[in-house]
Amino acid sequence: MRNMAMEYAQTLKPFRGKSTFERLAADLDLPGGDPGGPTQCFNVTYDGPDREFVPTFPVPTGPAFFVDPASGSDSNPGSIDQPFKSIAAAIAATRKSTAQGHSASVQLRAGVHYLTETLYLQPADSLLTIQNYNGEAAVVSAGVRLNLAWRKAALNVYAADVTGQAPLGISGLRRNQVRAFRARYPNGCKSPMTPSGYKCMGATGNPLQGFGSSLLTDWVKPPSPTMNTPRIEFNPPQPFRNTSASFQTFQIGIGGGQCEHFVPPAGFWCGNKCSGGAPAPPDCIYRVPLGLLFNKTILPNAPYANPVGAVVQAWHPGHWASWMFEVGAGNETHLMFSKGGFQGARGSYPDRSADAFFVENVFEELDFENEFFFDPQTHTLYYYTNGSMPSTDIWEATQLQTLIVVNGTMASPVKSVAIRGVTFRDASLSYLDAHAAPSGGDWGLGRIAALHVLGSESFMFDSNTMEKLDGNAVLIEDYNRDATLQNNDFHEIGDNIIAQLGDTAGAPAEAVGMGPDGTQGTQPRFTRIIGNIGYACGLFEKQSSFYFQAKSCQNLLQNNIFFHGPRAGINFNDGFGGGSLLEGNLLFNTVMESGDHGPFNSWDRQVYVTDVFDGTPSVQKLYDELRGNFFVGNYYGQEAVDNDDGSAYYNTHHNFFAYGDQGMKNDFNGHSNHHHSNVYAYINKGLGIGGAYPNQNDYFFSNRVIQVDSNGYATYDCNCKGDNVCPVLHDNQIFTPNGAMGLVCGQTLPQRQARGVDLGTTVASWPEPDDIITWGRELLDLPLVPAAQP
Repeated sequence: MRNMAMEYAQTLKPFRGKSTFERLAADLDLPGGDPGGPTQCFNVTYDGPDREFVPTFPVPTGPAFFVDPASGSDSNPGSIDQPFKSIAAAIAATRKSTAQGHSASVQLRAGVHYLTETLYLQPADSLLTIQNYNGEAAVVSAGVRLNLAWRKAALNVYAADVTGQAPLGISGLRRNQVRAFRARYPNGCKSPMTPSGYKCMGATGNPLQGFGSSLLTDWVKPPSPTMNTPRIEFNPPQPFRNTSASFQTFQIGIGGGQCEHFVPPAGFWCGNKCSGGAPAPPDCIYRVPLGLLFNKTILPNAPYANPVGAVVQAWHPGHWASWMFEVGAGNETHLMFSKGGFQGARGSYPDRSADAFFVENVFEELDFENEFFFDPQTHTLYYYTNGSMPSTDIWEATQLQTLIVVNGTMASPVKSVAIRGVTFRDASLSYLDAHAAPSGGDWGLGRIAALHVLGSESFMFDSNTMEKLDGNAVLIEDYNRDATLQNNDFHEIGDNIIAQLGDTAGAPAEAVGMGPDGTQGTQPRFTRIIGNIGYACGLFEKQSSFYFQAKSCQNLLQNNIFFHGPRAGINFNDGFGGGSLLEGNLLFNTVMESGDHGPFNSWDRQVYVTDVFDGTPSVQKLYDELRGNFFVGNYYGQEAVDNDDGSAYYNTHHNFFAYGDQGMKNDFNGHSNHHHSNVYAYINKGLGIGGAYPNQNDYFFSNRVIQVDSNGYATYDCNCKGDNVCPVLHDNQIFTPNGAMGLVCGQTLPQRQARGVDLGTTVASWPEPDDIITWGRELLDLPLVPAAQP
């Protein structure tokens, strides 16, 4: 199956280069099936052409202005022979044309274009193209190159004065474009498993390896929430959704307790009607630790001389998200937090505050290869190495959090801007800045990104590379129509790769943008995410994905490849509007560090009114569709498609799914989900679902299910009455190790079929692996005989 995944990737991305496919092959060779267990296939290789992808575009019609970071000058006219030095100067020059409704372009020559401030593209910049010139390697950096005179400060510790060189401080450091990491303790996993039962990933403190800590402590708990904790409880009787027994009305809490930390200070988990996989109110209301306790056994180098500004990163007790806290004070036994914990929308439990943690950005912990510490008081940069420090090394510090903002509104959008063929890198950390609890899911979403798109129409982001970004890569927010992100390469991303967040009306003023009314259309719609490759996201914020959407709909995700992420590869935070299509995507090595998710995850706890279903205001959504995808539910993947907490109206068909607990899942009265014509390879059972209201039942038919044991293939409400309530099951092919299958609802398959249930379903012994591969090749439109490599 892994070799088939490699072939499928090459089919999706025939233009990609050798380095991309070699990285993909290396990840396909990582452990699969049981976490940390032996891989099923350790021979995935790339044998294709020895070439790299060089994006090249013709110069568009209209005035073209050139930028050369090495030989340019902003006093030049911007011609190819006399280029500008800065991108900002070139954009200003194009406005003489774009302001009159004509197209213009900025052509970036080879080299690193360091930004000193964020680039803002306004409605007057419509019809602008920014691209690399003639295939040249143009890099736009949010960092600054440092001129360092290192001196030996201690054994293996070097120091340099950076006064005046990094005015925004240094939260990220690159040495020859290799990521250094802040001084921390511990310097990696001390045991193979975390106390909560998850594999501890990260032998060192390098975030590319994983969280890297199994260290536990006691926490300073906040006051327990009460039913009066929210300053405002917003739970109107309308809109009302009567399609299930759960999540029938809209509800948020506003302010009160630690919910004041969100922007805006509101959320589903801030209200006293919170529910879904959580303790009953008020214990489900959001709260996080206020600090931690330590001794020499826990933190051997503490107490610290100056703990202010240190950062504590900790797992949520359910291992669903990681939190970051800034230390505001400390003494001989405590570190107390001044901000943070808003990186997930769900808070801690009454009996467990947090799980494994580490502390970073502390001088006393500077003791491991490639660690650094920046002292803002003395403007001194420290670096630890037991190797040499050649004077030819290139040192860069992250500075800006955002490189480009496309800054329009619904009334005055930015139209037809294109960015093509450029590498963007070195955006700085944003995990302690503004986060929202965007809708009914569990995500806490950062409101900052390297590329932030607001109020656009027909925005194009094509064949770019985004790498070594310490926050979100792309955030598309509020009104946007027909944006296209295609053929891009994203890797080494601190948070989400692509996120979309809409705005809804009808809430009190303090929760602006968070009401139940989505009929104004102030959301991203009709976004096309096509042919992208992304890996190694969530380096810092573990509740992160290749693609995330909240209050966004009618989008297309097609022929993308995503792998190596800590959480779900694709996450729908709510059921807003529906009408999205996921087609032809390859996802594997997801949910590598967390649990209770799959390659795809959805929630639908919140009720929204849109005009998407039939053009009139309605709580009814269109079906979201998943077809022709290849999902591998290895590591902690619960199932390939995790339709969680009320998720409804999903049509999942003609996909190839491997591994995981079960094929189809609904819970908390999720309903109206259809799985048909799929192959589920090596799972525990075909489906596990709950009950449904009349005419809201689920369908599971014409699937091939290869189970790892001989238990019954389905669990559901066996007391259901009637064809319009009970799940519709028929014509499934079930394969077990011995050709026998256990009971379903206390009956054998012949007994069920005698009652007219599960007609056409069969049970047989495991097929040959080649047969499973053939079925997968048929679903994915691959040739039945693998093509020879050119």
